[in-house]
Amino acid sequence: MELENVKKTVGNDHDEPKINYRGWKAMPFIIGNETFEKLGAVGTLANLLIYLTSVFNMKNITAATIINIFNGTANFGTMIGAYLCDTYFGRYNTLGFATVASFLVLASALEQRVSVIKFYIGYHF
Repeated sequence: MELENVKKTVGNDHDEPKINYRGWKAMPFIIGNETFEKLGAVGTLANLLIYLTSVFNMKNITAATIINIFNGTANFGTMIGAYLCDTYFGRYNTLGFATVASFLVLASALEQRVSVIKFYIGYHF
């Protein structure tokens, strides 16, 4: 009799929390994010090609080679980041570092832009 009670107690799975996946509710946001990220990357690469051929006076084949190297390096960088994230740093530490780094780069770019605008306005007025 006691053996049956022990089996019932051990085999009881009603106490385990049920995992609730978001599923398709989050999928449009993920697809939208990736779509606009790729649009931005392709637009940047097209502008980089024009910049390299017009400002640096490179041949089209040389500019295309540089763009392919840049694109391949950027895509390979995500694999390196994923490896480091999974192996050493963890998901949240890596996301936190990337967020802070992106913010600092954006802030430095905006600071340069504002100083140029101030110089331009002060110079003409």
